[in-house]
Amino acid sequence: MRNKVVPAFATLLLAGTLAACGTPASSSSGSAAETVKVAIIPPSSGALAQFGSDAAKGWQYAVDEVNAKGGIDGRKVELIKKDTDATSATTLRAAREVVTQDGAAFIGGVMTSTENGALNQQLAGLNALSFNSLGKDDGLTGKDCTANAFRTVQTNSMDVNALAASLKTLPGQKWAIQAVDYSTGHSAAEVFKQAAEAAGKQVVLEQYAPLNTTEFGSYISKLNSSDADALFAVEYGADGVAFVNQAAQFNLPAKLKSVLGFNMVSEPLFPALGEKIVGFYNNVGYDVAANNALNTAFVQGFSQKYGSKPYYVEADAYLAAETLFAGIHKAGSADPAKVRDALNNLSFDSIAGQVTMRAGDHQLVRPSYLGQVVKDGSGLAFKIIASANGAQTTPQADPACKL
Repeated sequence: MRNKVVPAFATLLLAGTLAACGTPASSSSGSAAETVKVAIIPPSSGALAQFGSDAAKGWQYAVDEVNAKGGIDGRKVELIKKDTDATSATTLRAAREVVTQDGAAFIGGVMTSTENGALNQQLAGLNALSFNSLGKDDGLTGKDCTANAFRTVQTNSMDVNALAASLKTLPGQKWAIQAVDYSTGHSAAEVFKQAAEAAGKQVVLEQYAPLNTTEFGSYISKLNSSDADALFAVEYGADGVAFVNQAAQFNLPAKLKSVLGFNMVSEPLFPALGEKIVGFYNNVGYDVAANNALNTAFVQGFSQKYGSKPYYVEADAYLAAETLFAGIHKAGSADPAKVRDALNNLSFDSIAGQVTMRAGDHQLVRPSYLGQVVKDGSGLAFKIIASANGAQTTPQADPACKL
């Protein structure tokens, strides 16, 4: 997962308080005095726990910041956190609980595309909106889209399209694919294969490992015995750390001209991975050095509060909150139906620059980047070597999406 990917990582939940004696489905149109409740449901265990904690951090910073300024047009925001193990059943139980018992009408912090897909189908019945800052599977804004779901993170296609523009220039002709065996891994691999073909490259091996794999020996042996001279790897979190460390033990990177990760290496993992990843390429969804006033203020404030600069999971969660807050401001209400309508084709300034929530599929159009891991003083950092405008990388809205 860059500046990190994930995985599949991601969403958000924000809600207006209920009218007196009302039910979650009957939230008021919202006065300036009402409290906006935001529920986040990130994983607290397993391979994605670190990303879940960081997503919560991004949301918390956004809520603290807006409340310190008096709220959203006078509406204070309350953050409600629920835990999940990144399985759909657990996440759906938490979502139902936070809506029916805690009065939330907006959901975020949901990480994997599988969880987000299951949640999307429940949103209308819950009268809730979802803000997905983590799940990248294209189907979430395609066949699995719903009117109440908004995605603020790039899709797999957007990220891989950004990589494709540079793929022709990356060393290596024969590529292998090593990916996690769930929807994001498979969809990323499919898009990469199309990009490789367009760039005149060849895919000579394709294999998948289950999420939470700790032993990659058999997979690495196949990579070593193939004639691949470059690798596209989609392994996240603890899985990514295990794969990179074991690949180094087998001397795999030394045999490759390029290692291109898709959400595989990111700033929180740099200390654990060390200099063995210097030279690795990775998609970067967020440029911490982006030169705009909102981003500069965000990086400075976040760094002062948490002691480190934000990376993509934290920044994407913050951007999801920016999107929600912009929708409430435009609607002049925290009523989910009014916020939903206000977000359609809404353009606003953000830490990623000027972005637009596309009405046709509720995908945020935003830039993407390609980075390379370099030494930075006593540590590591991403050097942005290519950027791509969202208008260039975002495919046309999928006709399968019926909002």
